[in-house]
Amino acid sequence: MKRYNNIHEAYLGTLADVYNNPEFMCSPRGMAIREKMNYQVMILNPKSESIITKDTERNSVIDRYTKNEMKWYLSGSRDVEDAVKISKFWGQLANPDGTINSNYGHLVLQDESEGWPVMEPNPDCLRTPFEWAKISLLRDKDTRQAIMRFNKPKHCYVGNKDFVCTMYSNFHIRDNKLNFTVRMRSSDLHFGVVYDWPFFIRLQETMLNELKDSYEDLSIGTFTFSSDSLHIYERSFKIVEKMMGK
Repeated sequence: MKRYNNIHEAYLGTLADVYNNPEFMCSPRGMAIREKMNYQVMILNPKSESIITKDTERNSVIDRYTKNEMKWYLSGSRDVEDAVKISKFWGQLANPDGTINSNYGHLVLQDESEGWPVMEPNPDCLRTPFEWAKISLLRDKDTRQAIMRFNKPKHCYVGNKDFVCTMYSNFHIRDNKLNFTVRMRSSDLHFGVVYDWPFFIRLQETMLNELKDSYEDLSIGTFTFSSDSLHIYERSFKIVEKMMGK
């Protein structure tokens, strides 16, 4: 597993590794990619902020999109009309009813559709994935059950254009540090990861704040990212080269 000090070093190091040393060069859905499988990255000092590359012009785009997507995620809106205000790309992924599946904020902070079988004081109360994770950590500081599911059974239907890329995440408290791990089935370094990491770390920071009343000495730990398929599309090569400073 690759280890980096901060989110910026991690992104540039990962970008260079996949671009320069791909394990595979294939064409899912007819689109050529450079790819590494089962890839892991650990950030030792995670902080939710826009990623900075070696391309100043690109950094402005990244910063603007990161902030807008963060607001959209935190709003929980699944309306495609809200999504296309950030990028017209989302319009290509809309469901027939005009909704988007991959609002990560909705999936873990608002979605109660799975009806988590939560305990006292109200066993009939539905919980969001975030609430489940928090309760698990409060009941057992050493738990391994503080997961949040993103991709869910309801997303498995024929014709789904927005099949959620993130599978699940897991919080662990070890040595009074809150560590966070995210697993994705598919990760596009140019269009996805650069915006996903800041939001994932925002979730980690939020959980830390939620737990502070119970665990006063708790501090931020590591952020670990794991992807089944980490890739760069051929159409992004020139942009990626500029971000790496080539």
